[in-house]
Amino acid sequence: GRWGASQGQTSGSPQRRSGSGSADFADASPRRLVLGASAGRTDPDLAPRAMGRKQKAMEVRHPSSDVGDKLFFLRTKYSLLGKAEWWWLMDDSLAEINARLESEHFVVIDGFLTGAHTRSLRDEIRDAHEHGHLAPGVLAGGKAGDSTQYTMRDVRGDHVGWFDGTERLEGVEWDTLPIAMKRADTLVNQLGAQPRSELATVSSRSKAMCTVYPGDDARYVRHVDNPDGNGRLLTALLYLNPEWEEGNGGELRVFRCLSGSGEAAAAGFVDCDGKSLESADRFDTRVKSGDLGATDEIVAVDARDVAEGVRDVATLRGGGENGETKPVRLTDVAPLGGRLVLFKSDARVPHEVLAARVPRYAVTLWYFDKSEVTAARAAPLSEAEREEQEEKIAREIKFMRLKHGVTSEPEVRIRDSQEGEWRDTGTTRPTPDVPGQCSAAWEDGDVIAITVPLPAGTCAADCGVEVDTSSSTLIIEAPGLERDVAGVNLPEGADEDSIAVKLSKKPTRALVVRVRCEPLAVPPTPTPHTVESPPPEPAPDLPPRTSVPATSAAKDCVGVGGTLSWSSSTDFSTLPSVPPREPGTAPRGIDLRDASDWEDFIQTRWALAGKDDEQPVLTPHALDGLSFPVTLAWSLQQPGVSEALAEKTRKKTRTDATFANLGDETAGTTPVVVVIAGASSFTEQHLLDRTRYWEEVTVAAPQPAGGVHLAFVGPDVASASAAARRLSPTITASVHRETVRDYTARVPNDAPLMIVGFNTGMGGGGGALARGWAPDLVETLRRTDAPAVFTAANDYADLRGELAVFKALGARFIVNPRTNPFRAFTHTIGEGEGEPGVRSAPREGEKWSCANAFVYAVRGFAEGKGPSAGLTDEQLCTLAAKAAERAAGAAWDALGMRRS
Repeated sequence: GRWGASQGQTSGSPQRRSGSGSADFADASPRRLVLGASAGRTDPDLAPRAMGRKQKAMEVRHPSSDVGDKLFFLRTKYSLLGKAEWWWLMDDSLAEINARLESEHFVVIDGFLTGAHTRSLRDEIRDAHEHGHLAPGVLAGGKAGDSTQYTMRDVRGDHVGWFDGTERLEGVEWDTLPIAMKRADTLVNQLGAQPRSELATVSSRSKAMCTVYPGDDARYVRHVDNPDGNGRLLTALLYLNPEWEEGNGGELRVFRCLSGSGEAAAAGFVDCDGKSLESADRFDTRVKSGDLGATDEIVAVDARDVAEGVRDVATLRGGGENGETKPVRLTDVAPLGGRLVLFKSDARVPHEVLAARVPRYAVTLWYFDKSEVTAARAAPLSEAEREEQEEKIAREIKFMRLKHGVTSEPEVRIRDSQEGEWRDTGTTRPTPDVPGQCSAAWEDGDVIAITVPLPAGTCAADCGVEVDTSSSTLIIEAPGLERDVAGVNLPEGADEDSIAVKLSKKPTRALVVRVRCEPLAVPPTPTPHTVESPPPEPAPDLPPRTSVPATSAAKDCVGVGGTLSWSSSTDFSTLPSVPPREPGTAPRGIDLRDASDWEDFIQTRWALAGKDDEQPVLTPHALDGLSFPVTLAWSLQQPGVSEALAEKTRKKTRTDATFANLGDETAGTTPVVVVIAGASSFTEQHLLDRTRYWEEVTVAAPQPAGGVHLAFVGPDVASASAAARRLSPTITASVHRETVRDYTARVPNDAPLMIVGFNTGMGGGGGALARGWAPDLVETLRRTDAPAVFTAANDYADLRGELAVFKALGARFIVNPRTNPFRAFTHTIGEGEGEPGVRSAPREGEKWSCANAFVYAVRGFAEGKGPSAGLTDEQLCTLAAKAAERAAGAAWDALGMRRS
């Protein structure tokens, strides 16, 4: 070794700038240090301690890495030589530590502090905590984090204080902290002198961040210490838990991405990105080795013990659909007493602190790159940068709530300059009382978000929300609640029409209900914060959003409230616009053929608009309104319907003069004419006049040659003119107050034609309504090349009656009756066993109606039916009316209603 020292003598230690909070390395000369070690003493902490589960024989190959064993060998060697206390400063030890730090970006050094020093420093920090010198760890935005900071105990649950060992604090004597800091400085300086070491650029360090995780599952979610060029180059983490045992928690989990997609174990380590780290979010690290079960598809290499208290939990597969994600290795490091962990502070080593069940003590130092830290602190933030930082923090808070299931309310504090005093924002407001498993938190100051945990597999249709306006109570219906229902008193000033509901799927399923309230006035003179401001701390690492993430938490939207009696003041969410398709490129759209719910539409729809980094927020009325065009787009993709239309579009019919300016006027081909049969000015036409939702027909489905023309036809439309209007370059619309048979008579026989009837009610309204529809239905079925799609609001009356009508007419079904994946959300509860009214989901035993709840399609008459059976139109109409009358009678009986 390099040391020939007399006992107890130390010299040449790095110089500290008084009161600056950082150490200057310019005068450090560690080669002159004389470090004492008791001759012949071996390290008493060398007794092996197993970190966890016994390792079983693995069939997969693990990386060839004996670095951990080699460091243990070196430590043992110098312990036997009487140099146990300073084994890590021997030449071969330094070379090995540096090699591992440069190749793997982190290294674990056991026995950095003696057992006596470990316990002494632990006691010093415990005294500081008990005497109130530590404060909750903050999360800061920006490179310097100097204008706004916030705390969220569910995201970061530690208590910290920043010291250099010279402070005079009540109840605390800093005897060991300066010794530990000096040792770390010496090691880092020596590593910087190694060949090709990144640490050669280190010029200063932070004060010591003394940390206590108080137990009670306190944690710090995954983050990067230097996400934005704040100057941090190396993180040095010293653990002070001499009695730690497995089960106490508080392990450091390190995430490292590997290059190459072949043999992941043999690849080198590279910067991590958010998309690659998503695989770690989907991996349940609580399962035991050999019991991975459903996670096998993402695990490339199973768990293994690397060294004492260091375990590679798994290496997760990379690749993705286009090979865009990297393999990710998860390594857990136990916080053993006297252990020092060094790792690179940037995106190469994202990390987190797992939930601590007992108090966990540590000291952290950051070593700064000279040029980067100078640039980060060079200029004060401009007003625009400060506003940008505020917006970033607001996004961070939303992200943390969504991803990590945060229930605590953030405490935000600000200051006007780096020298100014911290003060709180003065916007704290009480949250409503919610059931025990639920949580409530404020967002953006005036939106209350109520989160209801859901059992695995729960879908949007299983949940519901409504408002009791008489008492301003929010009624939440969801599996897992007591009796599957709960009431929450809305805060004062709540806007009951602003309720929006989402089904969050990450990290666990939850129903999130948001209600906007009147803003809380900010006090004109905020109270100054009396806690001494710490140096900058790392902002949480927010991985970039990916296009259509597989576990997209906010894409499964549900709506609530109201009926379809829309008015001019109804709030329909605006959907993001989709960039126009370049000439000559293939039609684009969303594959809805096998869709199961709204998520299948919304995920891709936002991605088409280039807004995959946004969380879709749709009002209740928006989901009810979108049900119409998206159901039509879904129908256009069903095989029976698409094949019928393809037979006409393949003929490339020249555009008839009547349709010359309809659909895609540049195509020179007749558009697909879609007749919205029985349209009403209160629903289908209302959407046409006041939203752009009907454009989704050609956005959600690949547009056919010639485009699409929508004809809104029926006696209940309001139209002063039948002139066509252009909705987009490929879709037009017109309104006609006439019968369907009169309009379709003007459509050329060789033009692609489709009939759509939304919630006609012809099956549940009795014989009179069916007789009124019958002539149009007969004429529709005579157009054997025209598919006809119908939706029904319920199955016990409308659907049953309509099926009876079409069977009486002898229609051929090309899409069998089925539940519509894009039905509206609002349910109207009828008479029966339940309580009548309007709510977002029915209770057991209730009879309900929901717009577009069921869907089916017919095309022409079945063989040997209808006219081919010798029936006249009048006879067919009579059969239809009788069938509807019988079905309506059965429905009335089911509802317990009296027949007239």
